[in-house]
Amino acid sequence: MAGKMRAVQLFSPGDVRCVEVDIPQIQQSKDVIIKVKSVGVCGSDIPRVMSKGAYRYPITIGHEFAGQVTEVGPDVNNVKPGDRVTIMPLIPCGVCKFCQIGEAVVCDNYDYYGSRIDGAMAEYINVCADNILKLPPGVDYEAGSMTDPSSVALHAVRKANILPGQSAVVFGLGAIGYLTVQWLKSMGCNTVIAVDIYDNKLKLAEMLGADYCVNGKTQNVVETIMDLTNGFGVDASIELAGSKITQIQSIEAVRKLGTVVYCGISYDDLLLPNNVLSKILRGEIKLKGSWNSSIAPLPINEWESSLAAMKSGKLRTDPLVTHRFRLEDCQEAFNMMYNKTEVFTKVLFKPED
Repeated sequence: MAGKMRAVQLFSPGDVRCVEVDIPQIQQSKDVIIKVKSVGVCGSDIPRVMSKGAYRYPITIGHEFAGQVTEVGPDVNNVKPGDRVTIMPLIPCGVCKFCQIGEAVVCDNYDYYGSRIDGAMAEYINVCADNILKLPPGVDYEAGSMTDPSSVALHAVRKANILPGQSAVVFGLGAIGYLTVQWLKSMGCNTVIAVDIYDNKLKLAEMLGADYCVNGKTQNVVETIMDLTNGFGVDASIELAGSKITQIQSIEAVRKLGTVVYCGISYDDLLLPNNVLSKILRGEIKLKGSWNSSIAPLPINEWESSLAAMKSGKLRTDPLVTHRFRLEDCQEAFNMMYNKTEVFTKVLFKPED
């Protein structure tokens, strides 16, 4: 299928353009050509595009996506043309020590669509068949393009080791934060507290299952959480804002022997006050990092679990979409997100528009 297509490419930090490039072709036996139907903007995409930069230039961005198979290589037997699919963006090396034990999420030599190799903010993309999952009936392309953030949220919740009847607080209500709230409730968490600085985001969190909502601008977050838990603290904190303020609050809000999960990407150093460090030590609090998601088959594949939850209705993604853009609107869209001129949650690009 020779020809040209539109693609959103990053040429340097702050310089993102919709340009014409060649439609990708089958090159290896397990290649699959996907017609992209929906691609989401991850929180990590915004600084990558606007300030931090990528690994090479120009590069087609975008790693949260879903689409339809149009062509497959000779050794592909898990999908066929016409299938509706979503794609895991991490491409593990398969040979490092971590890949050998099934922990590809911390692979030493991985590739990644949209940051290390060309991504999906385009009309078509060439992907490896091993990274493809079929969308279940009833899960549309927009929901499919949010399988990645859904899986990241599930990964963080699993790190928290939440048991039915326990309590948790979620700091930061981006798309992953809302999905985390829903995962916690679906897994039997009795009390879920959502923290953000925007009232409209807190209202949506309440609609999606949060039991209590706390505005970090107008309320004392830690005091409020302690009041809600009778001075005990929550069983687990999941920090998704990547802010040094909420990173400290997440420790202060948790009980002794509790768990704090850091999942939000941070660009600042974190200096712990002595009383917070003392709480970690004396309270034997567990601090855990959560990065990306797991595609290991056991005990669960987090991507398959996310798709099943979407199909059953346990995860709702439609309320998270605040903006939809054409590929040609890329600079305008990223300017808006970077400068926060509008409140947004999940921004989608629709290559067919």
